[in-house]
Amino acid sequence: MLKFKPYNNLLLLFILSAIWGSAFIAIKVSLNYFSPVSVASYRLIVASIFLLIFYIIGKYKSSLNRTDLIMLLFVGVVGNFLPFYLISWSEQHIQSSTAGILMGVGPILTLILSHFFTKDDRFTYSKLISISIGFIGVLFIFEIDTLFNFGTANSLQLFSKFLIIIAALGYMISNIVAYNTLKHIDSFSITFFATLFGALVSVPFLLYSETIQPSYINFSALLPILYLGIFPTALAFQLRYHITKTSGPVFLSYVAYLIPIFALIWGFVLLSEEIYLNSIIGITLIL
Repeated sequence: MLKFKPYNNLLLLFILSAIWGSAFIAIKVSLNYFSPVSVASYRLIVASIFLLIFYIIGKYKSSLNRTDLIMLLFVGVVGNFLPFYLISWSEQHIQSSTAGILMGVGPILTLILSHFFTKDDRFTYSKLISISIGFIGVLFIFEIDTLFNFGTANSLQLFSKFLIIIAALGYMISNIVAYNTLKHIDSFSITFFATLFGALVSVPFLLYSETIQPSYINFSALLPILYLGIFPTALAFQLRYHITKTSGPVFLSYVAYLIPIFALIWGFVLLSEEIYLNSIIGITLIL
């Protein structure tokens, strides 16, 4: 499908950040028509169909063994369906830009995970300081006072923010797994099969959770879903796995430094979302 040269990875990182930053807007709009499970599932189904077309056109032939299939299934669930659902559910209760900003914890999580699951990226005092500062930034975004205020609205917002952290963790874990176990598979095949498996796993949840009324299916409802499936999923995940394979999961995690900025900009420009001082302070500390 798409082939890139390694020295273009920094540019690709910016492109990926802009696309992923826009996903939070599309999710927010999609929730006006569909449930969180539906948004996550339809997003994966659209992406799978889009990727299948290119898989056939490109005449790809992937030799996958049982271990490869298990790892791709893991990546498809932990790195695709689970984060998509958690982010969609959370955006019912928080701004899209807040969700995007919280994804900035990715590098912090990667530093911690890499210490335990990679051989060449151990803790240092400077990294520990970076993690500590980033954690303080997360507390600002969570709004420290809400941590001790257990009203219904505040509790939902707080829980939603925690779920975004879990979603970010899912992305980081799947990146490390793909880097460690799927290096021998081309990035497009990883994208296609991980997306396909994520879509297949999502279907039972979709069928159980919601019955779509025909009157809901119109262009306004389908447009953000189509956008989510093609750009922040099919195209973006091709970029994601290419960067992971050629530059490693730690380099890819830097995308989380840029996503909050784009999410904040898209949210302000397209949805007129407010930009709060605690978000500015939090994002500054995380970055």
